[in-house]
Amino acid sequence: MSNLGFGALEGFEGFEGFEGFEGFEGFEGFEGFAGARRSDPGALIAHRDGIVGTFAKSGTAWNSAPVAQGIPGPLDRWDPRIRRFLFESDLLSKLYFAVDTTVPAPNPTRDWATLWHLNETVVASAQISPAGNWQKFITMRRPTEPILLAQLDYVNGYADLRADRAREIVAQMAPPYAFWGTVVPLYRERHRRTLELVHLALRLAKYGEMNFKHALVVRRPHEYSPQVQPIIETPIHGSLPSGHATEAYVVARVLFELVSTSPTGPGALAQLRLLLMAQAARIAINRTVAGMHFPVDSMAGQLLGLSLGEYFIARCKAPTGTPGAGNVAASVFDSELYPGNQNFSGTEIYDAGTGQPVNPLPAYAGNTPNAITVQTSPRLAWLWAQAAAEWQ
Repeated sequence: MSNLGFGALEGFEGFEGFEGFEGFEGFEGFEGFAGARRSDPGALIAHRDGIVGTFAKSGTAWNSAPVAQGIPGPLDRWDPRIRRFLFESDLLSKLYFAVDTTVPAPNPTRDWATLWHLNETVVASAQISPAGNWQKFITMRRPTEPILLAQLDYVNGYADLRADRAREIVAQMAPPYAFWGTVVPLYRERHRRTLELVHLALRLAKYGEMNFKHALVVRRPHEYSPQVQPIIETPIHGSLPSGHATEAYVVARVLFELVSTSPTGPGALAQLRLLLMAQAARIAINRTVAGMHFPVDSMAGQLLGLSLGEYFIARCKAPTGTPGAGNVAASVFDSELYPGNQNFSGTEIYDAGTGQPVNPLPAYAGNTPNAITVQTSPRLAWLWAQAAAEWQ
């Protein structure tokens, strides 16, 4: 049995935001057995001719009764690749991304980008069309040029850590399952559904971060100074929010919630949350060390990641005592209010000790007074229950 904390899952490729994790499907199934299904067709033809004899449909040994339909449906009949399409459909069908051009040119830096959530007030059925209202979930705008120029001092300062962290940085270009496996004991043989769940959470994070990156169009540090000289190839997309920060915080939040279902004492859970959040912060900061990101990128990624983590959990499990809906705080990240001399440590907007946002939040990361109403998906609830059972 192989622990994912030690050298597992090689071969992932990609630069930003753990790209390349689509290779996850290789976890599922018995790899040696799968090879039998790829035998020489000629051998299989000869084999059938030698044993089948006269075809007798009435003597079939298989159950021909129709498979029962319903909600969430026979998810356990499909392999993870097929389930992924179904789960992603549920997640993304209630999200919409838009840029709010409330301030016209020539001041485009003040454009806000927003991820909206559809609160479905009438669930579709054979007789009723779906209905609902769109709610603002996460809103961001990009920093000014003076802020980014001031942040270059941090990028330059962090370069002193490159020799110490180079191996970490390269290892974390791919999804750092090995790193997560050192904090949470992940085994691919024992935690197949957990890994499937984490993979899905990463897909949601990727959707959110790439839309914001595209809309906000923040240039990378090395595009402001030839002295930055990143130590790995720089992705050819926007800098804010940091994809690594977004995804590391999504996974930290989801893993903590999932493992919390196991019979563990409060002291151990508090320690687990501290370590998961410290790990996410280190992964994010390593990207600044490498010359990829400004600290403000990591801060935006932390807010986005924690918000998407809460959203993902709400889509997967209803709060205790409710029939199937919960509230998730709406968030705003106003990069124009981010001080140029503000670093990132991971503790500025979130208290890992309590598991709550700091109070009061900094002006640049203020929650809105509103919350979005999130309906739990029966399909996603099935996967969550399957994963939670692996920690009992």
